[in-house]
Amino acid sequence: MFQIVLDQTQKEELGKDIYTTVTDAIEKARKEEQHAKPYLNKKEMCQWLGISYATLTKFIAYGLPVANIDGMKLIGKETAVKFLKEHEELL
Repeated sequence: MFQIVLDQTQKEELGKDIYTTVTDAIEKARKEEQHAKPYLNKKEMCQWLGISYATLTKFIAYGLPVANIDGMKLIGKETAVKFLKEHEELL
């Protein structure tokens, strides 16, 4: 068995690298989990589509279907994509 000796600067750099690696892995796992879910709440849908909450509210006013179960509002990813495709037009 061998031992590695690091000075204070090296320890700090290694700590930063480990922290960055772990936080990146957590963020990646969260994004993958979000993409795996077929239905998202409004906040998640905004993030998934890359739009603001105000824009999502407009989409809903224009007819984007929302599942409402006991006050919980969810929007299907496939439904959102279909809604957007139905509103595509050539400019």
